[in-house]
Amino acid sequence: MAKAKNTKPRDLIRWRVSLIAATPAKFIEFTMAPDAETAEDQVAEAYDIGDDLRHRLIAIREDL
Repeated sequence: MAKAKNTKPRDLIRWRVSLIAATPAKFIEFTMAPDAETAEDQVAEAYDIGDDLRHRLIAIREDL
């Protein structure tokens, strides 16, 4: 029988997600995610941001 691999859970990082539509960018929310793309997707779903504006989301890593 095969053994399960020892996998380390992915560490979650705090991301600051903003919408770049004008200057200055509009802050949306802080979120915890393993990478920037996942953080942007989480915020887009939570705030019902459609595909037409999703490319304007940016996630910046926040060090605690």
